[in-house]
Amino acid sequence: MRATTMPQVGARNELVVLRAIRVSPEGVEQSDLMERCGLSRQAVSQITRRLIDRGLVRAAPVHTRRRGKPAMSMQVEPRAMLAAGAHLDPAHITVTLVDMLARPILKRSLARPGEDPAADVERIATALEDMLRELGAGLSDQEKEAVHRSVQGIGVAAPGGLDAARGEVLDPPWLPGWRGVPLLDLIRDRTGLPAVLDKDTNAALTAEYWPGRFAAGETVLYLYVGAGVGSAVAGDGTIHRGSTVQAGEIGHLPTGVDDARCGCGRMSCLGLYTDMDRFLAKARRAGLPLDRHTGHASALADLQRAARGGEAAARGLIEEYGAALGEAARTLISIHDPHRIIIGGPYWGYLDEHATPEVTRGAARARGGAHEVLVTSSTFGDDVGAIGAATLFLERELSPAT
Repeated sequence: MRATTMPQVGARNELVVLRAIRVSPEGVEQSDLMERCGLSRQAVSQITRRLIDRGLVRAAPVHTRRRGKPAMSMQVEPRAMLAAGAHLDPAHITVTLVDMLARPILKRSLARPGEDPAADVERIATALEDMLRELGAGLSDQEKEAVHRSVQGIGVAAPGGLDAARGEVLDPPWLPGWRGVPLLDLIRDRTGLPAVLDKDTNAALTAEYWPGRFAAGETVLYLYVGAGVGSAVAGDGTIHRGSTVQAGEIGHLPTGVDDARCGCGRMSCLGLYTDMDRFLAKARRAGLPLDRHTGHASALADLQRAARGGEAAARGLIEEYGAALGEAARTLISIHDPHRIIIGGPYWGYLDEHATPEVTRGAARARGGAHEVLVTSSTFGDDVGAIGAATLFLERELSPAT
């Protein structure tokens, strides 16, 4: 939020204080809020009083041996504001409800998107209604109404390309029925909720940033492993989306792994090694017994078990995947100069154990090994897209930077 008038300054300061409380789940005293937010004691006192009156924050006395009025520790009321998230993954649709700290409350996993977007939106809305009924079970009518009011909006994450400003899905890979779909109009009309749309890679990185784990000035590179591989990057807490929200499309980034030619005409593109259909087909050609009739997750689980069981071919394939991703990371480090790399997405958990060392080795070769970059795996698991989607809405409503 860029503040240009006094009311806007007041609203932004309120979000600044709320963020400082939110990223301190153990509680934060008003004196610390003054220092962190650069505001006067009077301003912090007025803002926290308003936040308490609105039910967003609670205050508890801090028990010390000091005489006089006890200091108050501020904490958010996590369920005072809920957000829904929906992730359109080529393998499935995930719908979730999260609290103000982006902690999942309930989740529904649905069949993959079909070729009728309106029908898929109906499934998303029905899943949300089902979760709200579950939350309201055993409550009075008044309490149920309060639960419904607490859901402020919904975020939707989808593969690119899309037009986030217009709320349209344009031509996402692996979703053949989704071309030129006014998705947010469909979502708003069906649910009655405000909605926001972004790429799944950006949503995932938003989820990582939301808890305040990173220093404000850190540059973070996120590598998203799903049906393909994408990336997102953020600096100073702001995600770089590009002029058309297509930043981070790295499937045709050259890796130099070997001399394979991509369909685009270039050599050794990343997608040759990380496209999941291609990767699993290669595993089957290597003689690994992966069922052709199960989804990616089931086949990857079989591959992971084989690698852990000492099957050299399985381990070699996962390491090759990691090596290609590591070469991509090596190039991206030179471009973005990140402090850290986080790898996540719905399929990364199956590859992590044997692929991460290869990614780390590739990253270590960036710029001649002169600058070490921390490589870690996401802690959000395979639901990061849906959690991130919900967090997109929380960010729009609660971040002082938006």
